[in-house]
Amino acid sequence: MTDIAITAANVLAGSDSTREQGRAGVAITAGQVVYKASDGTYKLADTNDSVAAARKPAGIALNGASAGQPLAVLTKGSITIGG
Repeated sequence: MTDIAITAANVLAGSDSTREQGRAGVAITAGQVVYKASDGTYKLADTNDSVAAARKPAGIALNGASAGQPLAVLTKGSITIGG
């Protein structure tokens, strides 16, 4: 199996994309898969997490953000992942 290395600086939403604006609940890098937490922030999705919401991705982060900073999330449409 080959892993894809995401180049955060090259993550770009397509013209057909749908986006949401929110706040990061943890440090997030562009290209990472995120979910919307119960406190309304976006955190890193994880299929092995004990929290059910964390196993349901909301989209892909379009920019990097530290906890509390603004975050754009692609929820639908095409994306260039830069990998």
